[in-house]
Amino acid sequence: MNSKRRLLHSLDLQHVDRPVVACVVTGITHAMMEKTGIPWTEAHGEARRMADLAQATWTLAGIESIKLPFDMAVESEALGAKIDYGGLDRLPTEARPLFNDPHQLSIPIDFLDHGRISQVLQAIGILRKRYDNEVAVISSIVGPFTLAFKLFGPENLFVWMKTKPDELHIALQSLTDLARRYARAQVEAGADAILIGEAASSGSLISPSHYASFAARYHCTLVKEIAHPCILHICGNSTKHLPYLAETGVQGFSFDEGVDIQVARQHLKGRTSLIGYIPTTEILLNGTSQQVYAYAQECLQNQVNILAPGCSLPPKVSFENLAAMVEAGHQFVIPKQT
Repeated sequence: MNSKRRLLHSLDLQHVDRPVVACVVTGITHAMMEKTGIPWTEAHGEARRMADLAQATWTLAGIESIKLPFDMAVESEALGAKIDYGGLDRLPTEARPLFNDPHQLSIPIDFLDHGRISQVLQAIGILRKRYDNEVAVISSIVGPFTLAFKLFGPENLFVWMKTKPDELHIALQSLTDLARRYARAQVEAGADAILIGEAASSGSLISPSHYASFAARYHCTLVKEIAHPCILHICGNSTKHLPYLAETGVQGFSFDEGVDIQVARQHLKGRTSLIGYIPTTEILLNGTSQQVYAYAQECLQNQVNILAPGCSLPPKVSFENLAAMVEAGHQFVIPKQT
């Protein structure tokens, strides 16, 4: 069983020969940039450089996935937001919100021709040709609620959830349509799975009832209409969101150590692939390789389907710690199904 089949089987909850080790969120480090000679600043907007750097997780670290793009500002930039492109330690992000009223949102018919979107799609195609049946290519979209967070700003968004819910839902539906179009274009370009990034729907930001009303309902639509393996990533403690998340139909849930793994198993085991949840800062960045290995083994013993960092890798994570994560996956023996 090769790496691509292993990951796709894990998303489909099929038995695999050993755990797959992946980075379904951004997995690029300084060491990878140095080895490839491609800094982030040269890779965000040029297809071939993006592809050449993205493949480093597989070619240099043995991580069984390739993930791109690296940042979550592609869609907002295409809609006209001013972007701070960051640097070696920071990913691009919006300099400021773009709109002050939900009615201002307008999606161009030719949205896919704007900004960096064409470069992302070309990079996916390059990687698909290089690694067709070898390793899975995971691309990403920003989820509707998080994109609204970026475009409108949190101060507006959280007020409108109470004062303008109907107008906000109209905007969220438009952003869901945008996400569907972009995701389908990624699938056509060659993506094996789509990550839906929903950092703003974390349990530290919104209540479970608000997650159900303003996020989960649109995730259900996306999963149904993309009709391709979808992975939902939410940062932080979203344990109380899990009953609603379980109904979205996502094939995978990527989470960090803030989620109660026992509750995650209760609501999602047998329905959704559990992906995570090695702490990115405490363990992968600041821990020893022995600590990484031990924590990874704990994740596997707690029945994650795909072993992965809990969120994006800090750029200063070492190859040694990534190797310990990969080794833990390779050496873990999956119990035989009964």
